[in-house]
Amino acid sequence: MIAHPDGDLSAQLSWLIQAPPLLTCVPYSDAGELLKREWLRHPGVIGDAVEWLEQCTPARRLGLAFEQWVMALVCVSEGLELVEHNLPIRDGQSTLGELDMLVRDRDNGKLWHWELALKFYLGTPDHWYGPNSRDTLARKHQHLFEQQLPRSTLPACQRLLYERGLRVDGQALLTRGRLFYRHGHPGSPERHPNHERGWWMPARSLPQHRWQVIDKKSWPAPLMLDKGTTFVDTPDLIDYVESQSCPLMVRSELRPEPGFIVPASWPQA
Repeated sequence: MIAHPDGDLSAQLSWLIQAPPLLTCVPYSDAGELLKREWLRHPGVIGDAVEWLEQCTPARRLGLAFEQWVMALVCVSEGLELVEHNLPIRDGQSTLGELDMLVRDRDNGKLWHWELALKFYLGTPDHWYGPNSRDTLARKHQHLFEQQLPRSTLPACQRLLYERGLRVDGQALLTRGRLFYRHGHPGSPERHPNHERGWWMPARSLPQHRWQVIDKKSWPAPLMLDKGTTFVDTPDLIDYVESQSCPLMVRSELRPEPGFIVPASWPQA
């Protein structure tokens, strides 16, 4: 059995199933509803998915780990079938991109093209920025809805699927993550009304307190503080954030919801 570094996999999978979408799916379907359907039918799907993941080489990047989690839930469910994942679409010598997943709903036989996204954005008056400020919510939304989701409708893709005896019946989106608020942010109709929320703050504005730094692998579902938690004092946290020029996710007993501490250079860095 391969040791997994992803913390409590059961908690992460439970969060994935039950958390609200980050983005509205309209005009596409919500793939998360199918995962929730399978869990309601058979709550043991989470334990089965953990066993499936324990046989896999753990993904190094969080986005790829998220994709693994979704694959595990689909593969062990009774009502869904993973037909393809990361299927490359080519037109002659040109690669048009990939389809994240093709998933068949065994209840009705429909074949769905799923696209996945796990994202975290901090709101400023101008944009919703990711911790890596080159990533913005507007750019990701445009890419999902104008390029990724319509990809299975392209003639080159439909030819490839036809050669494999497949026909896509529809497209579905699965988004999870959190938006972090401060003072002002742009209007974003693409946000799901029930999305998970947090806060963010410049490091130099931090109050004197003791903070828990949340490892990136735990960003999706930050674990509850417990007696074994390691805390960092405010001056040390400020020094670290500024020296690394990198936002950190933290929480504390005073602010149990997760937040990001950002260096003075963010989001210009």
